[in-house]
Amino acid sequence: MKDSLFKFNTKLPENVGHVPMYRTFHFDTASSKNKEYANYIAKRTEFLRSNFKTDGELRDLGDQLIIRNQKEALEIFTGSDSFWWTDRENAYSENKELSENLPSEKEAIRSAQKLLEELKIDTSTMKVHSVSNSFTATSESPKDRDPKKFPTSVDVNFTHELEGLPIFGSGAKTQISFINNDQLVQFAHFNRIPKQEGKAEVISPEEAVQQVFDNFRFAVIKEQGKSSGEITDVSLGYYAASPSDLQRFLIPVYKVQGNVSTPELENYDFNLYVIAAKESQAMAKQKGQTNQPLETVFN
Repeated sequence: MKDSLFKFNTKLPENVGHVPMYRTFHFDTASSKNKEYANYIAKRTEFLRSNFKTDGELRDLGDQLIIRNQKEALEIFTGSDSFWWTDRENAYSENKELSENLPSEKEAIRSAQKLLEELKIDTSTMKVHSVSNSFTATSESPKDRDPKKFPTSVDVNFTHELEGLPIFGSGAKTQISFINNDQLVQFAHFNRIPKQEGKAEVISPEEAVQQVFDNFRFAVIKEQGKSSGEITDVSLGYYAASPSDLQRFLIPVYKVQGNVSTPELENYDFNLYVIAAKESQAMAKQKGQTNQPLETVFN
């Protein structure tokens, strides 16, 4: 593969030909008039509400149900199997005392796995990706150019995958945060329950990269002829849209990573997704894979 802008600086994944398709919405409609769907949402809301012991008025915003009081907030996403619970007093706090007794990485992972088990969350698609910290910074004076940073929580980050293929996108991430050994301050679980349903024929990785080469995003700088770029990684997986989106199937995609340097911008890193299914974009929308329109190459 040759291109006037890009150098190719990575190894392509294997051309697998077909991938399993996974249905992620298991009801005919998301209407409140659909009793099966309405009962499912009601039971899930009651289960989460009782397990997090979150009191307060339930607000229905359509794609989200929100229960909020002075101490905590629980958001339940009706288009996916996702929720986000937050300790409003201690999450993102600038209280230095919160950094005095943080759990170790191993302790945080054990607490997170125990919590997932207690909430009966299916972890078969999940794996620990990293353990990180949330930080805050303080300055002694407005002239202080070197503010002191200190951690305020330990965050256990999970990614999701299906039979070795990663699930990309904002709709497939889990983060569980602790302070004071095992005190939970945040639990964000963005997920859809997949059930295999048939297979999809996919384009080759070479075709995916060529679509990036030919994409309108790079047309102008190619014409100018003063820029350079490289492709640094290509991987096959699935795309999960925002947890508030109703998405009937996970979308097979190639994730293409790279960078571009122009006279105006020294270095710009990009992640682009190329729909890998050979069906046209119109067919993808007809099947209801996502209720938001997507280009064949999108970010």
